[in-house]
Amino acid sequence: MACSALGLSLHSTLPHPSLRQNPTSGPNGRIHKWLTGGVKPRFRSWGVRAAATEQMGTMETSWIEFPRLSPTGKKLMETAAALMDRELGESIKPSETPPDVRSFQGQHGEGSVVLRAGQQGSKVDFVLGSWLKCTLPFGTLNSATLTAIMGPSADSPHLVFDYIQNAGSESLVLVLDLVPRKDLVLHPEYLARFYENTPLESVRQAFEKHPVSQPYLTSSLYVRTAISPTALLYKINGEGVEGGLDAVVTDLVQPAVMKVLETWVQGFKNLGEAMDSDAMAYMKKRDDLIKTKVVEIDMGANMPRLFGDEIADRVIAAFRRGV
Repeated sequence: MACSALGLSLHSTLPHPSLRQNPTSGPNGRIHKWLTGGVKPRFRSWGVRAAATEQMGTMETSWIEFPRLSPTGKKLMETAAALMDRELGESIKPSETPPDVRSFQGQHGEGSVVLRAGQQGSKVDFVLGSWLKCTLPFGTLNSATLTAIMGPSADSPHLVFDYIQNAGSESLVLVLDLVPRKDLVLHPEYLARFYENTPLESVRQAFEKHPVSQPYLTSSLYVRTAISPTALLYKINGEGVEGGLDAVVTDLVQPAVMKVLETWVQGFKNLGEAMDSDAMAYMKKRDDLIKTKVVEIDMGANMPRLFGDEIADRVIAAFRRGV
């Protein structure tokens, strides 16, 4: 949030010269074939849409919308939000977020934050959706966020998804991770269950090898210790690609995002394990520390500067309540 994800630098979304591609560059067919579940690509260039993305259709969601994104980004985020709503189902309550948090406008931007609390005893603590449009000295940023903070009844990872675009440019920053809730060195079984024995590392390698993406390294050491080894933190650029950034999002980003979300759903539905009271208390303490750091690093640092103290206080209070 606050035009960033878990404290990511706002300046990171500016186009980088090293991202510019040769106009004749095409997608890596082997990587794309894997991301689309083995479907043979139907295109010879970036300008033609892959068959695997057709399943996304034009789904909309009513609990959160993303009006300031490009049509392609809006479709991706709203489809992801609809998937969360569908898969979490009755585990989460309707939103009780106050109107002045669901819609606000400040000196340097406008935005919306919507939270939905988990039902008593469910696997979910709360989910959050937000969009922010921020006017900054180096340009205008449009960002969208979807987050699911899981509850203490099972140990499945949290979900963090940020889509940050420099308005009018052919670049974006993608942040997508299943945030671990246990120390992966102390708990190698957890690493295997949620990361090694899933498609997540293959998805990450697809971005690492792709000519349009470049790893994004956040300056926050705390964030770098909290994320998983399969996290997607990438700058993506569509300059010189036939169809531009929209084609890159449709052919590369969209299938990857859906693969990660499907893995997250599989994790909390089938792989999460209950714990004894001591382990549950320790994990809850860890979760609470992460949420506190989100407020300190991200919201507390950026929102007052962008929207003023009054709006920032309202949004932070809603986040802490989880509604």
